[in-house]
Order: sequence, then structure tokens, then C-alpha cells
Amino acid sequence: MTLRDGDQTPGSVFLEDERVRIGDASAEMKVPRIEADMPSVSAVVENAMRCMAAKNYFDSKIYGFARAVTSDIDLCKDVGCQGIIIEYCVNPVIIKYAYKKSPKEVAENLNHGINHAKSLGFEDVAFMGWDWFRTPIAFTKSLIEEVYEKAQLDGLVIVDTYDSATPDAAEEMFLQFKTWFPRLRLEFHGHIDNGCGVANCLAALWGGAEVIHTSINGMGERCGNNPTEEVAVLMEIHKGIHTGMELSKIAPAGNVVSAISQIPIPANKPVMGSRQAQIESGASMDIEYKMAHNDHYRVTNIYNTVSPSVVGRRDKVHPVLGKSCGKNSIRLILDQYGIEASNEEIAKVLDMVKAEAYVTKGMVSEDMMLKFLEDIRTAQ
Repeated sequence: MTLRDGDQTPGSVFLEDERVRIGDASAEMKVPRIEADMPSVSAVVENAMRCMAAKNYFDSKIYGFARAVTSDIDLCKDVGCQGIIIEYCVNPVIIKYAYKKSPKEVAENLNHGINHAKSLGFEDVAFMGWDWFRTPIAFTKSLIEEVYEKAQLDGLVIVDTYDSATPDAAEEMFLQFKTWFPRLRLEFHGHIDNGCGVANCLAALWGGAEVIHTSINGMGERCGNNPTEEVAVLMEIHKGIHTGMELSKIAPAGNVVSAISQIPIPANKPVMGSRQAQIESGASMDIEYKMAHNDHYRVTNIYNTVSPSVVGRRDKVHPVLGKSCGKNSIRLILDQYGIEASNEEIAKVLDMVKAEAYVTKGMVSEDMMLKFLEDIRTAQ
């Protein structure tokens, strides 16, 4: 889980104690690795990382992020990081025209930085090559060959910085690099600018990735990073891939990050959004009602593959009232209150609910629906 990338969300500001609270929430979720940040950025970041490292989380290791610069790497060690990720751009155009370096110079810098990190006693050293998927594969292969032969590298992070990849490309990329560099643990770090991010995570796994980088609530630069909660649920529930994470702590962690970042969770967001537990369609509620009241085979919450409680949410899948609801939507809600109503009353209430929805251009509250029923009975 990358706190660093989440911190790069435009407009978000994490204070020192807030960073530690996010670290605590991540550790409670049993995230195997917390990429806490780059301590050389500021004293606020450095102090928060020192505090997180000192907590010695039982299930989560603290990783630092560094440039291929000796002082960056030394500071990551000094604050107590157990592992380190050393970054550098692999796009040859940027290397040549922005950094003014040759491929040979980049390889030499990386080899020196990686070996220096190993000499300091880091348990794990990974290289993160960013802008990977807009780079010719021949270039990245040649660069990693230099590092593979001359540096004590443990992990290689292949980064889809701008969500340029599609799942087929992501899988093939990992298959190729796993074949070429079998000693390395391959990792995937992706963004969600074009909507392929989470699918690319699965594709990377099929290709041989062993680690997936994510961010709580999908925070990160531009559109954000692959969301921790979505990837965890997809892997654990849908694909049966054990992550070691405590899924029931997902919602508490997501709510903490939302409050600290002051960025609300979108209503329609998978896993954490409020609408994930709301159903308005009358046709859907008709089936829900009939399945819940069947004498021979009763089923409830048939429209969610994962119950909200699995990720620690307190709400349940429930019908909501609006222009699209039907008679059995009304019946389902009345059942919750232990209220019986005639077919004629339900029909009238439904008409009033739909009319109200067109006036308010939104959902109609249960209190309003109950008032409609009361008004109908009073008028009789």
C-alpha cells in the first residue's frame, strides 16, 4: 500500500500525526507492506516515518522511497525502514532530454544505489521503473540486464504511470520479464486514468507479478492509483488469492483516509460507495421480495456479490425509494417496520412516492413514505 502516492493527490495535505494514523489503519488492515513515503521530502514526512517504523507493526513492514541518491537511501535506513524502493524513469526520451543522461549513466546510478542499499542491510531492495508502458520494451530489457548482472536487486516494479496499458499488454509484459529475469520478484504499480487499472492488476498477476501496489480509496496523482479495497476484494473474494489482509478493516481505513484527506468517497465507488448498498429498480426489488418470501427457497441480498459487512461496513443492502421503485419495494420497507398494508394502500403510496421523486429530483425518504401511508389512512 503506497501512502506516498496517495499523498500526491492534488489538494490533499497530510499532517505528521495524520500520516501515522493512516499507517496505523493500514497496519490494522494487515497490509503486508506500507510504502510510507520519501523522507527526504520534508521534516513532516521524515518524522511520521520514524514514528511508524518505531511502532514495529506486527503484520506490516515499512518501506521507504528514494531516488538513486546515496543521501536518500541513507535517510531511509536512518528512519528505520525495513525495505526500500529506488525509483528512476525508464522512458528514454525523458532520460535524454529532461535528465540529460545516457542509458549507461542511468544503469550506473542504479547499480550504485541498489548495492549501497544492500550494504546498509536493507532486507529488501526494489527498483521502480516509472513510465514503463510508454517505453520500447527493448530499452527496458537492456537497462534491466545491466542491473540484473551488476546489482543485488530483489524486486522489479513495473509501473504503468499513466494507465497506458491494457490487460493483454500488462500480462505479456510480465510474462516476458519473468522469463528474462527469473531471479527477480516482479511487482506492478498502476494508475487508473483510463479505466484499465484494476483489470491490469489481474493481468499482471497472470503474467507473474507477485506484488501489487495500491492506495486506499484509490488516492494518487491525477485520477489516482489502483484502490486497495477494490484490488483486495477482487483477489480474495472473486479469485481466491490470499492476500493476508483483514478485509473487515477496509471500511474503517477508507473512512479514516477520507476524513483526513477531506476527499469524500464517491457514492458510486465500488466496495466503499454508499450506492453499492442501494437498489431502486422496481423490477429488482420485485425479485428480491419474492425470493425473501418464498416458502421453499429463501434468499436475501441477491444483487451483491460481496456483502458490505465483509469489508467492515455497517450498512446493509437495502431498497431505496424513487421514480423507478415498485409495489414490492414498498412492501420490503414496510416489512422492516413490521407494518402491513393492503394492495390498494400500497398502490396509492407508490403513486405518491413516484410523484414526490419527480418534484425533488431525487430519492424519497422512508419517513416520507410512511407519512404518505398515514395520510392515506387518515383520509379513509
